Amino acid sequence: MPGDIRMTAQQDPLLHRIESLSRLRSETDRRMGYIWMIVPLLPLAAAVAIGSAFVGVLVSIVPKMSNLSQATTPTAMEPILGGIAALYFVGVIAFFAVVFFGALSFYYLIERRNRHFARQQLLFSTIHRYLASKVPASENISQLGYLSEDSTSVEGMRPAGIWSILFLFLMPIVSLIASYNLTIDMRKHDELQLKYQVALAPSLVEAGFQEPNLHPYKSRNRDPLLFIILTAITGGLFWIYWYYTLLEDYNDHFGEQANFEEQILKTIIPTPTKRTCGTCGDTLPPNAKFCPSCGTQQAA
Repeated sequence: MPGDIRMTAQQDPLLHRIESLSRLRSETDRRMGYIWMIVPLLPLAAAVAIGSAFVGVLVSIVPKMSNLSQATTPTAMEPILGGIAALYFVGVIAFFAVVFFGALSFYYLIERRNRHFARQQLLFSTIHRYLASKVPASENISQLGYLSEDSTSVEGMRPAGIWSILFLFLMPIVSLIASYNLTIDMRKHDELQLKYQVALAPSLVEAGFQEPNLHPYKSRNRDPLLFIILTAITGGLFWIYWYYTLLEDYNDHFGEQANFEEQILKTIIPTPTKRTCGTCGDTLPPNAKFCPSCGTQQAA
């Protein structure tokens, strides 16, 4: 490998940019825990709670209404009114809990999608610029540029705040539309990623690097139209699984992307060689003239 190819990130601003964008994934690639499964399960739990309360009200009222002549007296009406008030209270609490957690979860789902896509677009365009600076006339490297442009134009940002607000007023419709968009976005994103990966390996070789051992992205060919049909047929129960796939697919993709980026960094940025003291064996700081442990002078 040519000695002038593998530069440190401090020596090349584009390499530094690539490394910085890769490390930024700890902030942008937000993994959501499966505790968020409470969102699709909460409406079901609320329905069970309200149904149980309704049955409890009936059980407490029916025995007291056996005498129809006394059914309309104030004494007889107390358990009825109390039961209705309890049902109303449970229903209101359940409704606001479903709406609040649902709006919050879709904000996070859409926002992490936006932040990941934006960071990755910058990363891939920077990688293209770096490789193009080394091999200006290359079909593979030019293809990287085209794919970066496609990603920027196709994978636009979705306003997470607006979608969350709409969820508060049009919960069933917005949840289906947002789930559809998130599913189709991930499928298209995977397709672009795979094309970029295919073009990247030979581009690195042309630029003088060793060919990296890149693991292909997992194929997620989920059909959101089919998911909508199944959700309608099952009365909304299938959406529990659909919501699970939104958590799982993006979490998995972030893990795959982290491995992919680490392999790129290992390929284009050299790992600093550790210096050790020949006397005591301790690790030396960079450019150290004396060992901090034993004080032995070190060779330049």
